[in-house]
Amino acid sequence: MKGKVLILLVTLVFLLASGCTEEDNASAPDDPNTPIPKAGAAVQPDENISSKSGEEHIVRLENFGVVRPPELNIPKGDTVSWWSDKRQGNYVLVSEDGLFPDKILSYRVPFTYTFNETGTYRFIVKDLPEMNATIRVN
Repeated sequence: MKGKVLILLVTLVFLLASGCTEEDNASAPDDPNTPIPKAGAAVQPDENISSKSGEEHIVRLENFGVVRPPELNIPKGDTVSWWSDKRQGNYVLVSEDGLFPDKILSYRVPFTYTFNETGTYRFIVKDLPEMNATIRVN
């Protein structure tokens, strides 16, 4: 009986030490220069990304229909990363100007786009038109 209890205790300790109770404490960064992708997910760079000569900006798609910031003024050559704060399910980012095909945004897996042309561009979340953003490129 003591042997079985000892084996059970050793197994339990092993499982706890091996990460079965791992918590996910990371969140999307406040600094756009340090994005944290979802653990184990390879973030593929988009084909439109140029060299990192411009600045990087973050647009957050938050819960309850909130987009922060809803408006952004950036210079030509800057990059914007959209981050989803929706833990369950996905948002679908739509470029109303057809800059890119609809992008599915999962929690903490950003989509990044570099704006190489001046203009005013509008973005919405599919099926949630109140979640929208305008980016002005000078």
